[in-house]
Amino acid sequence: MTESTDSAGHPALTDAQTGLPNKLHWDTVFGIIFAAGSRGIPLTLILMEVDEYQSWLLEIDPDRADEVFAALGRCFGNNTRQSDLAARIQASRFALLLLDCNLAGGRLVADRFDALLDPIREMSGLSFSMGAAAYDREMTRLEDLLGAAEVALKAAQAKGENQMEFFG
Repeated sequence: MTESTDSAGHPALTDAQTGLPNKLHWDTVFGIIFAAGSRGIPLTLILMEVDEYQSWLLEIDPDRADEVFAALGRCFGNNTRQSDLAARIQASRFALLLLDCNLAGGRLVADRFDALLDPIREMSGLSFSMGAAAYDREMTRLEDLLGAAEVALKAAQAKGENQMEFFG
């Protein structure tokens, strides 16, 4: 497993707070990886969002917030395969695109990350919701896979904090 900053490379493609690839990097690479699904390679997308992010941010010291997000960056960057893409795509949202991984594998990865997030939960008081979806041949646009993962994420958030849901 490689350090995420190695894969992100250029500062314009890296989120300074986490060291992960940023939204620009995500947008650049997502389409390329998405095309693998149409060639029969399994593909799963996990979205993870910080619950109650805005209220937490108002209450926490900015240096402490930086520490927490650096820890999140290490969590994702140090625990993904080189073929995966972990990125911070919004202030409170992370995406993990798993190449050559079906939804059952995505469940295992989500469970592993849920456990890896426990120390960050303890140090920060944060909770995290996750939603995942796997590519299927009906998905012809990037937005289809992203939308399915978004539906799963919203279902998880509707259940409360620290929840996971899977689409399909």
